[in-house]
Amino acid sequence: MEDKEKLTKEYEIGVLVRKEEDLPEVRRVVEQHGGVMTADFRPKKIALAYPIKKEEEAIFAFGLFSAEPANTKQLEQDLVTENAVLRSIIVIPFKAMASTGTGTGKKWERTTRPAAPVEGTRTSSTNVLSNEALEKKIEEMLK
Repeated sequence: MEDKEKLTKEYEIGVLVRKEEDLPEVRRVVEQHGGVMTADFRPKKIALAYPIKKEEEAIFAFGLFSAEPANTKQLEQDLVTENAVLRSIIVIPFKAMASTGTGTGKKWERTTRPAAPVEGTRTSSTNVLSNEALEKKIEEMLK
């Protein structure tokens, strides 16, 4: 049994279904492929930006499940062919790390431009103007 636990991975599933009563069917398909729901679906009715399978509104729901990675590809294919499912996606959930100092310890440093021009590059020979001189130049041009 311990080997079985090591082979399973945590996934997040998101689905668009026609009505909330279709969610048990999605759960059945997940369990049919050896998945175990670890967090139940959280449904919400939404208006679609464009019609999907002639539907203007749908139920968006997402949940967590664990399964063997080899089974997820076939699960995705079966969700595509499932009549109740308009769209589906399976991803590995992002887990934010706490800022307790656990990390690589690498700090980002600001990169600065070299003080002298790099050999082989062109330098422009324009004069630098102060703000007052620049404003005066602009006023002359606008007249």
